[in-house]
Amino acid sequence: MLLEIGVALILAKIIGYAFEKIKQPAVLGEIIAGIVLGPFIAGRIFGIKYISAETEGIAQLGIIILLFMSGLEIGVEEIKAVGKNGLITSLFDVSIAFLFGYIAGNTLGYDMRTSIAIGNIMVATSVGITVKTLMEMKALHTKVGELILTVAVLDDVLGIVILSITLGKGQPLMILLKVFIFFFSFVLILLLMGKIKNIKFHIPRLMLTLSLAFALIFSAFAKRLGLAAVTGSFFAGLLFSVFPQRRRIIEFTRGIGEIFFIPLFFVWVGASFDFYALKDMGMLVLLFVPMALIGKVIGCSLGAKISKFKTRDALAVGIGMMPRMEVALVVVTTEISMGIFSDALAHQILAATILLVIISSILTPILLKIVKEKASTSQEG
Repeated sequence: MLLEIGVALILAKIIGYAFEKIKQPAVLGEIIAGIVLGPFIAGRIFGIKYISAETEGIAQLGIIILLFMSGLEIGVEEIKAVGKNGLITSLFDVSIAFLFGYIAGNTLGYDMRTSIAIGNIMVATSVGITVKTLMEMKALHTKVGELILTVAVLDDVLGIVILSITLGKGQPLMILLKVFIFFFSFVLILLLMGKIKNIKFHIPRLMLTLSLAFALIFSAFAKRLGLAAVTGSFFAGLLFSVFPQRRRIIEFTRGIGEIFFIPLFFVWVGASFDFYALKDMGMLVLLFVPMALIGKVIGCSLGAKISKFKTRDALAVGIGMMPRMEVALVVVTTEISMGIFSDALAHQILAATILLVIISSILTPILLKIVKEKASTSQEG
């Protein structure tokens, strides 16, 4: 286990850096590092089955830390500050993307629970690539850029809520009760933290330890209620975002997360990639990837248009929300761990999601630049 973790971290860093040099997300390199260390390359060459169950257990902490960081970064105040346009666009985005995923699953003949799980995967958005593209185009602080960032904030929250409601364990009324208990607890703790946030602690690094410990405890609480553990860690991050030490907690969490746990998680995702699943995907990949991309474009563009954006700007918002990355992979691995898919289908869904991540990451900057350049040309004309 010690050897494979050491090798995994080195390879993830080297390949991730190589991808950054060619202006692609490091996470793609980390996934490829996992593929290299997985059963189809390292496994065949050295006759070893990577990755071990012990390493997988440690890697799963990467999901918890990643979602805890997301909650810290987004923050309660930022959620309160999002405007009406962001809310309208996000509601259209989430509902239509989810619907497209459900239709894809239903068309392929899967049952309702599996189709809902596919819909959940399509809700997720990662705008890191979009933000970088807009920054290069000096368009991040335009109406389009600000709306994309706002919708991305709400998408993360709504995506986690939908995942909890749709895939919670138990009868529908019991699931709703558990969701109510979870959010009622969240509000109570938020009010309490608002009261104690300015108390001075004299134990060195106590707040850093408390924040990480609470992320684990709240994750366990969510899981105990039959919700996803990542739900607990995300909302734990929101809770600790109210403290004055927020930036310090983010830096601390990012340090241990990005150096160790998060790359290890994505290496594990890559090592779980089953190449044999590709030959049996057939109609799954033909429907999954296009429906995921088109659903986002239609949902966001329609929401932006209703919010009185120009047609080309609304389309730019839709394209900017196409990328899937960390959250989509977190959702699919969470669903697999919950036993939503059969073993064979689990490998196919994971393979399709990784293909979606790759395709959306490549297409988004290209299409966004085309749309924005044509918009500039038409305005000059």
